[in-house]
Amino acid sequence: MMIGLLFANHEVEELFDARLAQQARLLLTLSKNIEKFDTDLHAISSLLINDAPTDSSLGHKYESKIFYQIWIDGELRIASDSLKLTQQEEDGFGYGYAIGDHYHWRTFTLKQLSGDINIVVAERSDVRSEISNQIVFQTLFPELLAWPILAFLVWAAVGFGLEPLQQLAKQIRKISPTKLEPVKLSYVPEELSPVKKALNGLLAEIDVLMAREKRWIADAAHELRTPLSILKVHAENAALAEDDQERNQSLKQLTMGVDRSTRIVSQLLALARLEHQNQIVKDKVDVLAVTRSIIAEILPLAWKRNVEISLDVDDCLPWCCHVEPNHIEILLQNLISNAIKFSPQGTVIRVVWAQSENQVELKVIDVGKGVSKEEKQRLSERFFRSGEVEGAGLGLSIVKNIVDKYQGALSFEDSLPHGLTVQVKLSILAVK
Repeated sequence: MMIGLLFANHEVEELFDARLAQQARLLLTLSKNIEKFDTDLHAISSLLINDAPTDSSLGHKYESKIFYQIWIDGELRIASDSLKLTQQEEDGFGYGYAIGDHYHWRTFTLKQLSGDINIVVAERSDVRSEISNQIVFQTLFPELLAWPILAFLVWAAVGFGLEPLQQLAKQIRKISPTKLEPVKLSYVPEELSPVKKALNGLLAEIDVLMAREKRWIADAAHELRTPLSILKVHAENAALAEDDQERNQSLKQLTMGVDRSTRIVSQLLALARLEHQNQIVKDKVDVLAVTRSIIAEILPLAWKRNVEISLDVDDCLPWCCHVEPNHIEILLQNLISNAIKFSPQGTVIRVVWAQSENQVELKVIDVGKGVSKEEKQRLSERFFRSGEVEGAGLGLSIVKNIVDKYQGALSFEDSLPHGLTVQVKLSILAVK
């Protein structure tokens, strides 16, 4: 604003200086033709010098503020009044400053190139400043008046434009880390729509990751329950051992159980990483050897409940399968441990492997109380438990997770005369 005022004032001053030069040239032209007038010099002076009119409605109040002199042959011939100017400084091109009658004057001196005529035109600086300020003020006043209105309009427009962004920020502040709901806005400008979509996509991904983390923690707690129970059995056997050989055997089993627990943790970590992968890293695995190893490790828990485990399989068939090595272990661990929980004392759990049409079929058969038809539909749900048996309700959901990754099938059937048969079909048999 200040720069605009300075430029406007400078332009007005230039206009006034141009007017002084124009008046001086007009007087010089008139002075050159004085001799053509059929009158004397005093008559010419009376034509140029007019006293201030008695009627204030005639002329202008600034007329007396303009002063001029005409010098011919070094002699002052005509002047607007008897004012004497004392030249103070020159501003170049005939312009300068002078003092007279206690006022500062802006002067312009024009000399005849071939002659002895000099024209001096002057104007009071205070009058010029007054007129200049009025012109500048009246020119910039509408702009000054418009600035607050414009500022208000800009503020209103910016506020209206940023309202959706403020609503978005308000919605984000309401988001709870435990409940990541998508952002919903009543009105979304086109420019803000990609931000909303990207944010909701990010929240959805974070929600999925957090759900996976919770599931993994629950799975880990469930998976470690059985190995820890087995470790407790071995520790109790070692404490109650009657001789060193029995104690050493229990301690050996205890060490193997610790290794097994460590392996389960690694398996769970691998399973958690697998949820983020699109493809499964398969390898040739002898599922029969893995099954025998799992049964041998879980037998102490079965013996504690006075339950036997039998393996029905045709040893003459090839049992090499393309599968993630740890998945078969986790599968068998969950199915057999679940069967032990629901099996009465003195019963036998059957683990059956079979082949049909390039598929392997695994059945774990118990003779417990069995499961109702309604409960069978929910057995693979997370945290669902049938009956009053202790557990987290995650074993069969982990089995379902693994089976789904191989596009296999998981089914539940009644055993005869009673009990439950869990059947798993996987197309993982290696080509001969």
